[in-house]
Amino acid sequence: MGTVVQLRRPAISAKVIKELLRLGYLQPAKRYKPHIIERALARLRADLVRDGVVHGSIPPEDRASATPDDGQKPLLVPGTSAST
Repeated sequence: MGTVVQLRRPAISAKVIKELLRLGYLQPAKRYKPHIIERALARLRADLVRDGVVHGSIPPEDRASATPDDGQKPLLVPGTSAST
């Protein structure tokens, strides 16, 4: 019998990547880098939770903010402030 190999990361559909690009969470040049896609998904999830679109807590490992590696700036939602 053959050996079963389990991938570390599940495959992300082209449709999800297309939506991340359209929404501005992902840059076209970075769409093939799994860790960049994970950060984009984490930012989207955090924004949805923060805005009350979905309920639930965000695990600490998913609280990734934009870093210089992905070339993205954190997105601001109208009516919020960037000052802390």
